[in-house]
Amino acid sequence: MSSLTVESSAVEMQIDQLTICSVSYRSASLLDLNLSLTRDLNPTANFHWLLVDNNNDFLDRKPQDAQTVQLLTGDSCHNRGHFRGSYHHALALNKALGVVSTRYLLVIDPDFFIFRKNWIKDVLNYMAKKELSFWGAPYYPDLAWKRRYFPTVSCMLIDLERVFKKDLDFTPELDEFQLLSKKSTPALTRILIGIIPEEVQHLNRRSLADMAWVILRNRWVAEPLSERFPKRFYPNVNVSRDTGFKIQNSFGRNQKYRLETLIPAYVNDLFTKKSSNFMNIAARMYALSIPEDVSIYPKKRNYSTHLHFRDVGFFDVRGQFGWEEFFWQGEPFAMHIKGGTRKFEDIGYDKLKEILLELAGKPV
Repeated sequence: MSSLTVESSAVEMQIDQLTICSVSYRSASLLDLNLSLTRDLNPTANFHWLLVDNNNDFLDRKPQDAQTVQLLTGDSCHNRGHFRGSYHHALALNKALGVVSTRYLLVIDPDFFIFRKNWIKDVLNYMAKKELSFWGAPYYPDLAWKRRYFPTVSCMLIDLERVFKKDLDFTPELDEFQLLSKKSTPALTRILIGIIPEEVQHLNRRSLADMAWVILRNRWVAEPLSERFPKRFYPNVNVSRDTGFKIQNSFGRNQKYRLETLIPAYVNDLFTKKSSNFMNIAARMYALSIPEDVSIYPKKRNYSTHLHFRDVGFFDVRGQFGWEEFFWQGEPFAMHIKGGTRKFEDIGYDKLKEILLELAGKPV
């Protein structure tokens, strides 16, 4: 183990207000930018950054702003399936939970950048004032298979005085969902009434029933509709059980836990003015009659905004590179490269730094 790596048992955690947690996998340069940008924008904020190194990215070097960083080595992932990256990511986040001692925990991807001045103070004050348990960025609405209306681990802020750490589990259910997807319709129907196949009896029965129902819903409703109306339906809407899904499933439907999401820059076709009255009526009928779970479009009007950064004089992140743009309180607030290292390498460290500084400074 590198002498630069500090395990949790060997350090006395500073009692700050906020812990920011990221998992590094070939992400050292992105994290360097994110660390330095965050410190520059929040010079008076009391926080520290917890990095879980899943790839020995910091084996022989210190991260930027090292005085505020605690570095943990990632654990080996026993999952070797198609979705092993998600399980390895979740394993690191669950490990990080064990050493967090602050009231607030922000889980953030290395390629998710918040560029508003003093955002830490503003967001934490807002969380407290609004009594929010969760705050952050949802999956982008054009990712129709992803879950909606809840912060993702790309940017998820949690108030640990309102949500107990012991109730948080970032482990996905991707392998389990894929396994059940191969089951016959009669087998899935039997699961719904409590007859569980031997190979999945170790799994939570409530989760099994939920997965079985989602798969059957797709087979019976979404897939036939997508074949008949391919531009209006998608065969796997709102099904993803990726990293952090269990948290959404546990807390997202419970009104005891208040939450708020950032606003993606996304033109929702349900709420745009069409070229004819017929098209306007058709969109309205779709919104009224199609259930959320099979709708290719989010049905909450204020979930996204038709504005883009360029519309308010900021660098055109979406148009130039296809990156994700997020607004908060009516203003540009954050961007997500989405695809991380590969897309970052396409433009280079210096260009990305230039874009971030421009976003954080004066509009173009």
